[in-house]
Amino acid sequence: MLIDVQKEFLENFAMSENDPDERRNCVRIPIETLITFTIDNNDDLRYQGTSQNLCSNGIYITTNYAAKLDDRIKIVLDTYEDNIEPLIAEGKVVRCKFDKKNADLFHMSVEFSETHENWIQVFTNATS
Repeated sequence: MLIDVQKEFLENFAMSENDPDERRNCVRIPIETLITFTIDNNDDLRYQGTSQNLCSNGIYITTNYAAKLDDRIKIVLDTYEDNIEPLIAEGKVVRCKFDKKNADLFHMSVEFSETHENWIQVFTNATS
């Protein structure tokens, strides 16, 4: 899985560096994997979603949970690699919109409270 992601990352990196309309300051990596998250430090209530892309500053996910703007969120992303621990990040919800084709699905953007360069390294380096 990581080798495919590495190839896709390099292709997207080349495209985004050469795109004058690209306004984001970090490279997004398309990665579709199951995530678990909690809202406002309530670890007793867990939700699930699917990551769509991530960068060192945030993540874009789809989920059936309708979060509110500025909700505090803790995300756990499983790498499904024996030698790599699940990745954990905290942040806030900066966008949550319903899906026009599926009323039970929401598109959520999360801004991390800290930059997570290590996430980028995990998904762009092939396992040793």
